[in-house]
Amino acid sequence: MTGKQRKLPLYIQIKNKMITNIKEGTWAPGASIPSESKLMEQYNVSRTTIRQSIRDLAQNGVLETRRGAPTKVRLVPEKDMSNPGVFHHEIGSQFTVKLLRSVESKDFYLAKAKLHLEDHEEVFMAERLRLSEGLPIGYQQLFFPLAVADVMRGDLDDSFDLFPRLGQQNIHYTNIKEGISAVSATQYEADLLGIMTGEPLIDITRTTLGGDSKPMEYSRTKYIPSAFDYRVEIGK
Repeated sequence: MTGKQRKLPLYIQIKNKMITNIKEGTWAPGASIPSESKLMEQYNVSRTTIRQSIRDLAQNGVLETRRGAPTKVRLVPEKDMSNPGVFHHEIGSQFTVKLLRSVESKDFYLAKAKLHLEDHEEVFMAERLRLSEGLPIGYQQLFFPLAVADVMRGDLDDSFDLFPRLGQQNIHYTNIKEGISAVSATQYEADLLGIMTGEPLIDITRTTLGGDSKPMEYSRTKYIPSAFDYRVEIGK
């Protein structure tokens, strides 16, 4: 599997495989899971991907991690794994991105507010197209504090998902808050996406908190509806 040939980020795919192991009893409650090295070999992925998958499950109360001790399956998971809530992802294969422009400015006032930056501080903005099989499916604006932006400037034109790259630099997220709404495409967005001005788009806003519980990213992505899958699961 490669970063450009998947429907879900790689660490989420691995996390889902881990959940399957728990649900099917392969990893019993209270038992230690395989070491990072064994998981890397089993799934043929990097240590960063394994750690991010484990970190997500630990934050969701599924796994227990302690310094110097093996990671274990929580005896009584804090959350029902059969009811993960909201799922969404792009539809298609061969995912790529195209960087349109990037800039540092003090004038992105909404993004600065979302990132809790001071008036005198600049924010880094990257504008990208998200593509599936070479066709545009979404228009994205990413906003970062400059300290975070410095880590991933070189990855903006080829990394569909930037979180693994940030994880490699020991920059990890602890919480993601998203909002979803419907908007009409502007002429600029329509030209980029190959649609008519005024056609509906799915508008996803996201604020990501870092390890210090401070915002590390704010983004807004507008998708063509036919290229986006959204569902909600309630109950068991």
